[in-house]
Parts: sequence; C-alpha cells; structure tokens
Amino acid sequence: MHIAIVVPSLHGGGAESVAREWTSELRHQGHPVTVYTYGRDQPEVQLPFGTAVHALSARGARLRPLIVPLWLRVRIHRDRPAVVVTLLPFSNVAALLALKVCLPMSVPLLVSEHNMPSLQVANVKRRDRLTLWLARRLYRRATGVLTVSHPVAGELVSAFRVPAKRIFVVPNPVVSSHDEANVAESHPPQHLDLIIVGRLVRQKRPELFLDVLQELTQRGISTTGTIVGDGPLAESLKLEAARLGLDVSFIGWKEPWWDAVSDANCLVLTANVEGFGNVLVEAAAAGIPSVASSRALGVADAIIPGVTGELAMIDSPAAYADAVLKAVSLQLKSTVNLNRWFERFSTANSTATLLAALRAISESDEL
Repeated sequence: MHIAIVVPSLHGGGAESVAREWTSELRHQGHPVTVYTYGRDQPEVQLPFGTAVHALSARGARLRPLIVPLWLRVRIHRDRPAVVVTLLPFSNVAALLALKVCLPMSVPLLVSEHNMPSLQVANVKRRDRLTLWLARRLYRRATGVLTVSHPVAGELVSAFRVPAKRIFVVPNPVVSSHDEANVAESHPPQHLDLIIVGRLVRQKRPELFLDVLQELTQRGISTTGTIVGDGPLAESLKLEAARLGLDVSFIGWKEPWWDAVSDANCLVLTANVEGFGNVLVEAAAAGIPSVASSRALGVADAIIPGVTGELAMIDSPAAYADAVLKAVSLQLKSTVNLNRWFERFSTANSTATLLAALRAISESDEL
C-alpha cells in the first residue's frame, strides 16, 4: 500500500517523531512511503532507503498558507498514493482543503489529532486559532480521523461532529525498537467460554456477542457463551442463538456475577456507549480478562490494554474475535506482565494499528 504522510517537518516535536517512526516501520514492512513537508526550516533527517521525500520551497512565506494546499494537491495527484495521512492541525486543514473541499479527489484522507483542540486554543497565536476554527468545521469531511487517545476522540465526536465510526484511536510509538520488551508467544485455550454481563438492551448490543461467538466458532475454536443479565432483548437473543446453533447459557441476573462464571476465559463488553464500564474493573479483580470497543470511549479508564484486557479497534465481530484471542492469553490469575502494556506503545504495534485503520478505511463501504 502506497502511503503518503504530510507533516510540517521530520525534525522537531512529538508529531514529527511519530511521522519518522511510522515511516521507518512502514518501509521496514515493505510499504512504499512518500513524505511531504512544508516547513521553512528543514534539517536533513535520515530515513530508510527508498523513502520519497518532497519538501516545499522555503520561499513565499506570506502566501504559504495558500500555497501549501495547492502544492499538496498537485503532488498527490502526480504521485497517486493509495491513502494520505496528515499530522498536526495545519497539515490536516491544508490537506482537507486540497483533497476534500475544492474539487474533491477520491484518495482516502486520514487526518490525525494529537491534542485537545478546545484546550489548545489558549496556547496558540491568533493565526493558529483560525486553523483550529477551520479544523472544527472540516474534520468531519475527512475519510477518517486518527486520535492519540480516547479523550481526544471524545472531543472530536462531541465538538467537531466527527462520526464515531470514522475515528480510530492509534497509540503513539513511544517505545523505541531497542527498548521493546520480548513478550513470549502464547496460544489460546482449546476451548473458550465467553461471558457478557449487563442489561439486554439496544445500547449494550448483545446481538454482537452472538456474532463474536459465531466468528470464533467459524475459525475452528470451540466456543461457548454465558449471558448474565436480563432485559427486553432476552427472547429474541435466545431465538437467534438457537438459529445460529450456538451453545449459549442465559442465567439471568446474579450477584455477585463473577461467582457464577468462575471458569470464564474472557468478558466481552459490546456496548457502543459507556461512560466507564464497572464490569471491566470487576472482571479484572476476579482474574478474568475483558474486551471492549475502543469506540465506546469511556471504557479507556476501566481497561488497561495488554494487562487487564484488550480493546477492539472497530465494532466488527472479527475485530472483537481478534481482541478476545489476545486477551485470553493474559494471566490475570497469576502474575500481571506489565511488558504487555508497554508493548501497546511500541513502534511496531502503533504502526500495525495504523495499518489496520488504513485498511478499514480502504475496505469500508460505509465511509
């Protein structure tokens, strides 16, 4: 996949460092990468062999805000990347103006936000406030939005009106390659017993739990499910489970619920909206790893990826199944390995998450 990255410079702050790390890892994996920079000061930065770098001339400082979008449009039309990724607000706005506002181009565009825009207003100059004003109105036109954290994602949904289905939380590559911990490979159990706990209502999406069970079964993994809770969807869920031929137990409300499912391998929280998710903490305390949707946002404070569970990037049964298979390898009942948490912030994992977002954008029929 030919990936274009737009960033003011490859030298400087955190976002610039992210651009370098992504570029290096993408090239290491064999992806063609083209980098566009437009900052006036462009120190030479060593990148992997084969990386194409195009820098805008330092001339025309006064007209630069107008020149950058035009220059990007011409370069991207010429280079024909499969997808464009931008870093920092001005890059985001310039690319949106070039590719999605004025004579829109079909190339997918993912803008990235690495800060809390509403709080950042107090820290920037007047000219930069115009950029943030435009960003608030244009981000929703992007094919997708990458955010550095769930709080940033929450602000983009509420204040920027970016649809949640277009947002992907991609952790920064903070841990350098030589600092990455060696995590021993583990294999999932021969049989999985998954549980869901909560009211059987639309917000909790219990039908997705059945889809996850079916996905794992179709992968050849013996899987059973236990539903702890009750609600208006109980009868329809029983009929659907029977239709799919799934082995699912409906045990109603139990207090405490964890005593009734002591043999469970993983708790699956399928809600699309959560302010926190008490059951995620309860599951961790009971030694049961859990999986929740990254797009539920509030769950980020209740689950530690790689330690107490995993986050599914998108809401598909396949993404949940992948997260379950990672979560069941965690050993909460013995020793919690913090290296698994550090692994989430490695260059390799960050880039893998980025690629998953790019592929989801490229393959989606909804966006």
